[in-house]
Amino acid sequence: MNDLRRFSVLPIRAVSLVKKGRTLRVLAALCAHTSPTGICYPAQERIKEMTGVHQADISRAIYELWTLGLIRYLQPKGQKHRNAYQRGNRYQVLYVPNAPLPSPLEREIPPGCRTKRWDRHLKRGGTGE
Repeated sequence: MNDLRRFSVLPIRAVSLVKKGRTLRVLAALCAHTSPTGICYPAQERIKEMTGVHQADISRAIYELWTLGLIRYLQPKGQKHRNAYQRGNRYQVLYVPNAPLPSPLEREIPPGCRTKRWDRHLKRGGTGE
C-alpha cells in the first residue's frame, strides 16, 4: 500500500467503547478518509487493503460502530459506478456523541435500508434495535 497520509484522528471515546481489534482497525481506516466534518466514503475493498479484515467482518464492524454511536450512515450521493450494484456507502464519524448532521442537505439512514434487508427483518418481527 502506497498511502502518503501520515496520521488520522480517532474519537477518543472509541478507546473505551470498542472491544474488538478488527472494529478498531475499521474505525481507524474510516477516520483516515474523513473530511473535516467527519464524512467519509471509502469502499470496503479499500478498507480491506488497509486493515486486512475480511469484507463480511468489515460490514459487521461498521454495524457495531453504528450501535456504539461512533458513526452514522448517510444517504449516498452522486451516480453509481458503471459496474457497481449500487452507489457507495457514506458515513459520518461522530467525534462528539449525537453530533449534528454536517449540513441541512444531509439525511441519516438506518443500516440495511438500501438493500431492503431491513424491511424484511422488521416484517418478520424484528425490533429494529
